[in-house]
Formats: sequence, structure tokens, C-alpha cells
Amino acid sequence: MKRTSLVVAAWLVWSLGWTSAAAAQSEPEPAPPPEEATAPAAVAPVPPPVQPAVEPSSPPKKLPKFTVMWAPLRAVIPLVEFTFEYRVMPKLGVSLTLGAGTRTIEDQAGTEYSGTEIDVGGQVRYYLLGNFRHGMQLGAEVLEEYVNFEDLPAGVGAAAGGFTVGPFIGYKFATGVGFTFEAQAGVRYVVVEPEAQGGVGSPGFTTEDKVLPLVHLNVGWSF
Repeated sequence: MKRTSLVVAAWLVWSLGWTSAAAAQSEPEPAPPPEEATAPAAVAPVPPPVQPAVEPSSPPKKLPKFTVMWAPLRAVIPLVEFTFEYRVMPKLGVSLTLGAGTRTIEDQAGTEYSGTEIDVGGQVRYYLLGNFRHGMQLGAEVLEEYVNFEDLPAGVGAAAGGFTVGPFIGYKFATGVGFTFEAQAGVRYVVVEPEAQGGVGSPGFTTEDKVLPLVHLNVGWSF
């Protein structure tokens, strides 16, 4: 009996020891403490791309209203002639021409006769290409040339000038500061012949053709 009690006691001790060891082995390890959350590093904001500066578009340059021109070729006659042009529309202009000087003609024998000339004329100009500042012109001209011959020899008659009309084509160019150059070419027709002066019908009578060239080279200023 005593022996049996010792066996039972030993078994109980062994059982308790094994259970404690198993419990010790199966006990989970404590979880590591949570790591402190680190704040994200500050990121500098990316600046927007630099846009190129856009210059404001300048308004279109205002067209000149007037052009005043001088005809240097007419000084060969010699004649001083000025043309005044007015802008009616961007592509339409009208002009007035005034001139005065001396006109010299020759008779069939080569004798020269001089007289005083006065010119009054006008043009209508349409700028087919471009505008009033610079462009190609299509237009028409009327011109009255009055020539008075004084002190004609007896028996000598003379006539020059008359009323002419004709079409032309031309080009005008004005710089930014205003200096202007103009060239025109065409034909003009004598529709009213000049009145003969002196001895009409004499051998020395001089007249002009019915069809004449129309040539203008002018320089001046637009404003």
C-alpha cells in the first residue's frame, strides 16, 4: 500500500512537471511594441512651368489721311506741279493737281515759241492691292492744260495743252515716318483741243497729237 502511494505520488509529480514545461513552451512570445510612425518627409512643391511672356498685340497702324506730292520730272519743262490726295476710304483716294510754269513748242522749221502754262487736274485712285499707305493703283485722270503764248511773230499761230482724260496704273509707297514715292503710267486722250493763238493756218502753226503718254513720278509726304 505504501508502495502504491509512492508510485501515485511520483506519477502526479511527473504529470505536473510535464504540464508546466508544455505550458512554458507553448506560451507565445510577447508582441514587439509598435513602432512609432515616422512623419513623411516634407516635399517642396514643384513650381509651375514658366510661360513665356506674351506681348499684347499692337493695334493696326492708322492709315494717313492726306498725301502731298511734288512732280520733279515736270521741272524739266519747267513747271512746278503739286498733287494733293485725300483718303476717302482705305482703298479709295481722290487727288487734285495744280501746276504752273513755262511751255515751249517748236514749229516745223525748228523755231521755238514759249508761253505760260497753268495746269488743273484731278484723279480717282482705287488701290487694287494694298491700301492708301502703299499699294497698286488703278485710276483715271482729267487734266486741263492752258497755255498762253505771248508775242508771237506775225503770221505764226500756236496751240498747246487742252483738256485730256485717260486711265492709268500706278504704285504708291509711304514709309513709316511718312516719306512717299509714287509712279504712274497710262495714256490720255485730247478730248478738247487747245484754242489756237496768233496766225491760225499759217505754216508755223503747231499742234499736238490726240493720244499722249501719261507719266507721273512724284515724291512727297503722307500724314
